[in-house]
Amino acid sequence: MAKRKLVTLNEEVKYLLGEVELEFRHKDGTFSHRQVEHNIVKIFMKECLSHRLPYSKIWDPEGGSDLQGAWVDSGIDPLEEFSAKYILLGASFDANGVPLDSNDPRYYVTDTVTGLKVPIRLEPGAYYDGELINAIPISEPYRPLKKIENIYFESTYQPAGTPLLQSDVRAINNILVLETTLRDNEYNGFGLTESDYFTITEVALAAGKTIDHVGSCNCVPRKIFLDGPYPAEASGSNVVTLNNSADAAHIKAGDQIKITGPHGSGSDGEHDIMGQVSPYYLVLSKSGTGKDLSLDRTPVDSHNVPITGSIYVWVDSLRICSMRVLSQPAKKSSDFQIIIRWRIIMS
Repeated sequence: MAKRKLVTLNEEVKYLLGEVELEFRHKDGTFSHRQVEHNIVKIFMKECLSHRLPYSKIWDPEGGSDLQGAWVDSGIDPLEEFSAKYILLGASFDANGVPLDSNDPRYYVTDTVTGLKVPIRLEPGAYYDGELINAIPISEPYRPLKKIENIYFESTYQPAGTPLLQSDVRAINNILVLETTLRDNEYNGFGLTESDYFTITEVALAAGKTIDHVGSCNCVPRKIFLDGPYPAEASGSNVVTLNNSADAAHIKAGDQIKITGPHGSGSDGEHDIMGQVSPYYLVLSKSGTGKDLSLDRTPVDSHNVPITGSIYVWVDSLRICSMRVLSQPAKKSSDFQIIIRWRIIMS
């Protein structure tokens, strides 16, 4: 009987590994301490990479004025919205803006063996505002939408010749580092407590449309990445129809959209989600005119009653590449600046 080879899962599956580093520095720039959290980049990052790899042109052997060949449009747009541009932050605070540290069941639970507070296990589904558990509302300049401020590569070393026969090695730039800095005057709490600090508990790497400044919207990140509204009609099925043909150019198959009521914002300043458990849907396809959008499911309210009539459609460009609940909260006050580095290891 032939022997069967047993392999581990890690031998069969390649991962995109990640690492989040928080480097604390005093106000004068001197080093204080470092906190490193290991992470696995979400499968969506592979989709981001696949959209970034193709060139926007292909070679036509019979192209050009002399028919000797030329670069022509490939029909593929290496979408900038799939590039990681932002680092989003969530924190542990109550309705009054008071820091809760690790005494926040949204983030930490008590280990039954050690009695210590440990991070919750992240579930596959989306979370709340901007896919963060408790996003810090953005209000520039003191709570800005943090953009990637520095990009560079780090090297690992692999055999250049035949393994075990040659000792020479070569450097391979296969670690991508995305970096931003929380400055002295940024993310120091709501100013409502004597301590005046945030206990940052979650960090997310995100892709999306290019945004410069958002002002003092005091809103969660996801709201900034919504484009619209585009008036439409819900039919009670998985097809919704845009009212205006011109709006079809702004929505394509594969987009994530948000469906809300047509009457503007609610009393809390948020969109009217018409009783839906989740107002977000995936556009599977469009009709020839582009006005009819086929969604991944029928829009229904929390009682499973199909939604009909006038609605608004919003296009959501925010894409969370990876997310991490910190093993312990990182306190940010005006005494420190924090350099956040997100490493993606192309193993």
